[in-house]
Amino acid sequence: MNIEKMQRSSVKGLKPYDPGLLKNYRYKLDANENGYDVPAAAKKEILRRIAKIDFNRYPDPGCSALKELIAGKNGVKPSNIVMGNGSDEIIHYLIQAFTNTGDRVVIPDPTFEVYRILALANGAKPVMVPLDEKFDLDERAVLKASKGAKLIFIAYPNNPTGNCFSEDRIRRIIKGASCLVVLDEAYFQFSGRSFLPELRENKNLIILRTFSKAYSMAALRLGYLIADEKIATVINKVRLPYNINALSQAGAGVMMKLSTDRITGIILREKEMMYRLITETYPVVRSNANFLFIRVKDGKKAKKIFEKNGISIRIFTGGRLDNYIRLSIGTPQENRAALKILKRGV
Repeated sequence: MNIEKMQRSSVKGLKPYDPGLLKNYRYKLDANENGYDVPAAAKKEILRRIAKIDFNRYPDPGCSALKELIAGKNGVKPSNIVMGNGSDEIIHYLIQAFTNTGDRVVIPDPTFEVYRILALANGAKPVMVPLDEKFDLDERAVLKASKGAKLIFIAYPNNPTGNCFSEDRIRRIIKGASCLVVLDEAYFQFSGRSFLPELRENKNLIILRTFSKAYSMAALRLGYLIADEKIATVINKVRLPYNINALSQAGAGVMMKLSTDRITGIILREKEMMYRLITETYPVVRSNANFLFIRVKDGKKAKKIFEKNGISIRIFTGGRLDNYIRLSIGTPQENRAALKILKRGV
């Protein structure tokens, strides 16, 4: 039996996703996670709720209680929401539900790598549109590429650059595109910017959110989509049954009732301090997220020095991103350890 020949043709050229993380680390500043865990009181309440779960029963298939909380907080209906095992699963569902083999999916470049990987895995054709010299959207190029396409993915703020693209450019893309436009707002609690208020007047707009960042719940893998009810209905056709486990539903139910403002405020103040000090030596993209995108002198050297000091960061090599590093904003202690290395010159 030849497994290589048996696999789907669109999967043959793919490699398993590798975030390039350091295995043995003292400080983890590589994945844009929240450096602060769920508050102790909230964790205690989550564990109390988990203790009451019947583990022998399937979870609520529609996440009804959680969707009610999300809907109330965002001024939408539960029927506008689809829950996913992380935003990645929702991205997969979108491509699976709305593309056929060979259909084009428009993706700015550079951006979150998973858009391209999942487009290829589903047999769609990713069309990569380079960002301009300021890492902003080239709206004319995006709209040109979108003719006949099925989906446009836009990260807002963008990952790995951290900046929010021009609102006017995004707005013109939404208005001018004849396909679905997906705005991935994973970091919106840090940017304070969202296109959610424009959802009603733009039926082709889809908003993605996650519990992995501001809500400190990356370990529980939970994301959601907000869109027109017709779009949500189509996605639910391909959504796996019971895709959100009871533990994640319980945890998110607790966290939705809490404010993230205090922790995000701390992170944003730390980010401003880091940005100010790092820009004295290195070019840094102005970030609207909880991480910084920094151009160092020698990426390979930086990788070795950070690893030697037990700090895991994201390194980019090749092409336009060569010698760039992405540094998550962590706790003050973690941030100062990273600053100490950067001050040496890498």
